[in-house]
Amino acid sequence: MTAGMKEQIRSYGMRSLTRQPVNAAAPTLLAIVASLDGKNQQAERLVRYAETMSRRDVPTEMWLIEHNVQRGDIPNALVHYDRALRTNDQTREILFPILNQAVSDPEIARPMAMFLARRPVWGRPFMTQYIPVSTSPNALYTFARGLKLDRAPTPDPTMLQAIEKRLVDLYAYQQSAALYNRAHGLPADDRTPIRNGGFEQPGNWDPFDWNLIDDENLAGLRQPNPTAKGGTALFPFAANGRGGDVAVQLTLLPPGNYAITAHVGGTRGDPLAFPQLVVRCARDGREVLHAAFPPSPDTGQSWRVGFTIPSNCTAQRIVVRAASGIDGQVTAPWIDDISVRPLGGR
Repeated sequence: MTAGMKEQIRSYGMRSLTRQPVNAAAPTLLAIVASLDGKNQQAERLVRYAETMSRRDVPTEMWLIEHNVQRGDIPNALVHYDRALRTNDQTREILFPILNQAVSDPEIARPMAMFLARRPVWGRPFMTQYIPVSTSPNALYTFARGLKLDRAPTPDPTMLQAIEKRLVDLYAYQQSAALYNRAHGLPADDRTPIRNGGFEQPGNWDPFDWNLIDDENLAGLRQPNPTAKGGTALFPFAANGRGGDVAVQLTLLPPGNYAITAHVGGTRGDPLAFPQLVVRCARDGREVLHAAFPPSPDTGQSWRVGFTIPSNCTAQRIVVRAASGIDGQVTAPWIDDISVRPLGGR
């Protein structure tokens, strides 16, 4: 900034302050000039004076944010972020991207979590835009804990699921599972291989529950089990040439040998239309198991298949796939009581 520009700003600030002594913008302008001249103490006094007149002047709060950041005083910087964000919604467009980057630092994420726990008016809008762009699993996990989203039952299922999914996207499977477990009253390190294997509970969009597809020509439908056992079962459905995943659940199986068992019924006719069970490594999509369910009577039969989880496959997706045959789906195959158990040896 040239000397002429600084003098022009100083002159404008002095005139404004003389005409409107309660105008917070005037001393802030003078503080900017003082800062440029290296008169930091004078600049701070001017801005403090400006804030005594108004806490709704955005330039004043921005100056104080930067001042406290430079001093390493994160709690006070967040106080001024809060004041600026409460002033008007337009400040969010400026400050949210800055906060998105800043909270990757644990020294900022921790006090930010405490601030979010107070439920400021901008807190949920911040989290809503932050979750899908976050690159810091630790920050997401810290915010979820600070907001007590992992309390059982969770006070905000939608936000908890969004954080869990983003943690999975960032390969932070253990942190995602810990949030899920605590929110369901389980120990954080619970590693149940399959949840709701009998499909007795509705699916939802939590990564560690069954995610069921429900499209017109491709679906995983929960319907009454047609046998005397009762309860519900999964009916994979595909038509008009469609095929694909209809039920997906994330799990964290340690490396080793396993067996999947299930009760299967109604699979007959075109073998290409038989539903399939797949186990994929979550990170890279490698399939460690891809097996079609066998021909089975409507009354059902037990089925078992073995597979091995390699050491570089830390999280897996258990998947039921449906396929449509040449003549369409003329039967109603169903699957129930899916379970996974470890086998001895590697």
